[in-house]
Amino acid sequence: MESTTMKRLLTITLSVLFAGLVQVPLVAQDLASNLKSSSSESSSSTAAVGFLYTSLNGEGINQVISIERLADGTLGKQTAYSTGSRGGANRKAGGDAAGDFDSQGAIQIIDNNLLVVNAGGNTISVFDLDRKSGRLTHKRNVASGGTRPVSLAFVAKPVSRSEYWVVVGNQWNNPNVQKGGQGEGPIEMYPDAAFHAAGGGHEKVLDERNISLFSFNSRTGVLQRERRLATYPGTNGGPATVAFNHDGTKLAVSTWGIAHFGTATPTHQKPSRVYVYDFDKKTGHVANARFYEEKGVSGSIGFSWDDDTSNLFVSNFNLTVEKRDHSLTVLRDNGRGVKKIAHFGTGNGSDIDEACWTVLNPTGDKLYVSSFGGNLISEFNVDASGNVSKVGGRSDTAFALRKTGTPPGDTKDMFITADGKHMYVLGAYQTFTVSEYSLSNSGSLNLASEYAIAAATERGAGAYNFLGLTGFDR
Repeated sequence: MESTTMKRLLTITLSVLFAGLVQVPLVAQDLASNLKSSSSESSSSTAAVGFLYTSLNGEGINQVISIERLADGTLGKQTAYSTGSRGGANRKAGGDAAGDFDSQGAIQIIDNNLLVVNAGGNTISVFDLDRKSGRLTHKRNVASGGTRPVSLAFVAKPVSRSEYWVVVGNQWNNPNVQKGGQGEGPIEMYPDAAFHAAGGGHEKVLDERNISLFSFNSRTGVLQRERRLATYPGTNGGPATVAFNHDGTKLAVSTWGIAHFGTATPTHQKPSRVYVYDFDKKTGHVANARFYEEKGVSGSIGFSWDDDTSNLFVSNFNLTVEKRDHSLTVLRDNGRGVKKIAHFGTGNGSDIDEACWTVLNPTGDKLYVSSFGGNLISEFNVDASGNVSKVGGRSDTAFALRKTGTPPGDTKDMFITADGKHMYVLGAYQTFTVSEYSLSNSGSLNLASEYAIAAATERGAGAYNFLGLTGFDR
């Protein structure tokens, strides 16, 4: 990395720092004229064919945002609902990171209920969901069983139409290291140097950094904690995403690792892990823990289980130079261990575009990976055996960009409609927007519009850190 580039990067937030390392390709045409912002009163709910939901995760009381989705894919009226518990944004935390942290699955719909994490309040909010109007009614907040809840997963209990197991991933924090190479400025360690030292705090296993099990009755909306399922050492980070496989017999957990940012040589990076457990749907117990980790691969955030196999598609954002082609790792769990079977770059493969989130299309034959730093969505093919291949004739797989001029370090969660025709993408960290893409019959993405979230009234990187994006059809 050239020293002039590094000096420029160190004057801005960590999210923009990422972008200084990304070579963003030119777009065939300027799409800015096609972009628009929705007002909070732009349509009536009677025209809506479905709804989207995200959470602001700001520095104050958290809010869930409901957004009408119209038949042509455009977005309409927005409504904000208070959770009564704090979001997790904190612009004063983590130096250049400005409080940024990541997860997938922060908001889930279970029957006629919506559950959402409150990362700063250490609670889960339960809302009644009216499927005709999309309206939410807050019912209760429940302690998450740990510190900084970030991800939710659920599976139906056997012989029940309304009873579910819910697993909550409590991340605790995301310790990291920044800078420290030649011309990069002095090394910075968060929360402090003692945490990262040999024998230091990173080696501790904390009760509050865990996955916790709850029972949920979708008829009454009662969410009740059962027990802690597992805890994690800080060396490999706390949970970022929790998710059940297609039949609910396996539970996977990705961890954040310890990332080393703002440097050409991440010498203090420690690898993420992807754990898999056998899950007993009758009792809610986990067993037979196994995990994958690889030196040089850290920041494992979003992942998706293949629809039919025991393959996992995992995104990784903090990579050493030697592992730049590991933005996506394909893992296979055989019940005894978790092995890597393939790996791919995203965006322009040699760039640091910071791949962090994954989503499969409804038919399970397309995988999309969104990249925070490069503000792009990469497209992959998935075959019937859960094998991944790149799209197109270039050395790197096909990808679509966000709106021209989007500040680097902004793109997070994705949601695809049930008919597979539209994708929505969060501008979660700086623009506070939802971008709408149309999907062709082949699965390629075309940027259509961008919508500002009206309730995000503050400006500046990290004022909010939107968590989760989900929805349903009426």
